Amino acid sequence: MKYVIVGNSFAAVFAVEAIRKVDNQGSILIISDEARHTYSRAMIHEYLADLVDDRFLDLRNRDFYERLGVETLLGQAVTRIEPEKKLVWTDGRSTSYEKLLLAVGGSPIVPPGIEGLDHYADVYRFTTFRDCIELRKAADRTDSVVVLGGGLIGLQCAEGLARLGKKVHVVELMSHILPLALDGTAAAMVRREMEAVGVRFYTEDTVAALKGNRRQIQGVVLKSGSEIDCGAFVLAIGVRPNMTLTKGTSIRGDRGILVDEHMETSVPGVYAAGDCAQAVERLSGKPMPIPIIPVASEQGEVAGYNMAGVRRAYPGGLSLNALQFGSLPIISYGQVGNGDGAEVVRLLDERREVYKKVILKGGKIVGALFVRDIGRAGLFRHLIQEGISVEPFKDVLLAEDFGYAHLPRDLRDRLFTVPQ
Repeated sequence: MKYVIVGNSFAAVFAVEAIRKVDNQGSILIISDEARHTYSRAMIHEYLADLVDDRFLDLRNRDFYERLGVETLLGQAVTRIEPEKKLVWTDGRSTSYEKLLLAVGGSPIVPPGIEGLDHYADVYRFTTFRDCIELRKAADRTDSVVVLGGGLIGLQCAEGLARLGKKVHVVELMSHILPLALDGTAAAMVRREMEAVGVRFYTEDTVAALKGNRRQIQGVVLKSGSEIDCGAFVLAIGVRPNMTLTKGTSIRGDRGILVDEHMETSVPGVYAAGDCAQAVERLSGKPMPIPIIPVASEQGEVAGYNMAGVRRAYPGGLSLNALQFGSLPIISYGQVGNGDGAEVVRLLDERREVYKKVILKGGKIVGALFVRDIGRAGLFRHLIQEGISVEPFKDVLLAEDFGYAHLPRDLRDRLFTVPQ
């Protein structure tokens, strides 16, 4: 079997490992536009802050490709694919495949309407190691940076720059930061943590224009009319599934590349996994992109097994965020807003800076949020994934000592008894 994988991050790595558990003989080729060894993009802010060296970012040891018999074509972008001919093209050269995995991730969102965006040189993204290197160089030349976007990418970038002693200004369109991962209460706690290290926030606002001298940026103008002086500007409002390669092909797409329960696209033999894929979300049963590491890893593994001929079904993704800002650890699952028809159980201890929240619908947990006290968060993930009714013990869900012992005996036996 001849496998070709486009991409070189979590989904690709887990697919390779799954394939090799089944097929030791087939050839595997990884093609990536990045020249670097496989790494975690989620850790580049640590490198930006000069806290770790570049090897700390590696997903696997440097002998990974050789040990698993993987050929690589790194630093080469796939320009197009021809599913009907089973070909991928890189710089005028074609490569054939029998099974193809698209693990091409997401593309940075560029908002329309920012005056001067294409004119100035010091405009950066923050999604790749290359972006990180370029921003690190820019940080050496300026004391002030504006980051557009108060989501995870923007805040990690801001935290890294703040650790370098820079004045960082974060501009967020929504009413609070991390709007997809946290509610307003939890977001306020993160905001205070970051303000303590010098990050300044501007919510319910956006950047209308860049200003400067010739090609050198000197500041931004906000929609509200406020102006901020800066020597660098970072676009960090998020990513959308990269569907460039599937345009003009028979591979179906919507908000991402559509896949079935085996991570196979509408074209047999072509699979997709990770941030580019649109698979079923576990709670709603609807297909949607979920651009987080655990989902990419699981999807890649399922795709790899199916590519190698072992049928595995993907159970559906669950939104999960494990965050750390300063000394503040946070975990969130599923729906974090209250929503229509939802029952909310919450606990806020302002003195200890502890916040817990559970969202229920029909007696089942559809979302959970934990700030600082995250010790039992894993149990809630299990309850969500299994679709277990917590109605009999919902009054103790946020008790200090809540744990497996609070579950009904028959439920404990069913979930945790090891088969003989």
